[in-house]
Amino acid sequence: MKILSMETTMNYGSLAILENNILKKELFFETKDLAGELVEKLDFIYEEFDYIVVSSGPGSWTGIRIGISFAKGLVLGNKDKIYVVNVFDSLFYSVKDIKEKFIGIVYAFKDIFYYSNFKGRFNYKKSFKIKKITLKKLISTIEKEKSIIIGPGILNLSQFISIEKIPTINFLWYPRASINGILAYEKIKRGIKSTLPEPIYGK
Repeated sequence: MKILSMETTMNYGSLAILENNILKKELFFETKDLAGELVEKLDFIYEEFDYIVVSSGPGSWTGIRIGISFAKGLVLGNKDKIYVVNVFDSLFYSVKDIKEKFIGIVYAFKDIFYYSNFKGRFNYKKSFKIKKITLKKLISTIEKEKSIIIGPGILNLSQFISIEKIPTINFLWYPRASINGILAYEKIKRGIKSTLPEPIYGK
């Protein structure tokens, strides 16, 4: 099974090619012109893929929309070839074997964040609940709970609380196309159908 995975929910994006769950190539980029960057990177890809994996967010309204639109264009109308994951499922999949509690956060707007909890058990069949939380409640939760904070919202949170006070793991601040693709492969192998390619916007 060959998979092309695209992560476009943030300015820090990535593309990955996987074959039978083995990562063949992964490209990372930071850009304000996400559409242009995808056109440039995908121009070098001439392979046929069984699935195109894309993230539904939450995250950048523009980035999510561009990623899903590109995926739809690449499959030429065959939407069964699109497999959708969300940011929190991907982040928590990457820590599923670590025996710790995690809170994933993504900035939404004003003083509001999207967040989700991981308590040590990963469920392939059911996505993690995505909730909204105010900055004040989020800081209080971090101070009370012994959880590790992951996700791109850490950069926004660091504007209000010292980064030294945030228990985190640096390389888990951003979702990755490779992890999205591996998660999608595991779900497909288990016969789990994709959700619809519809965005979870940050607003």
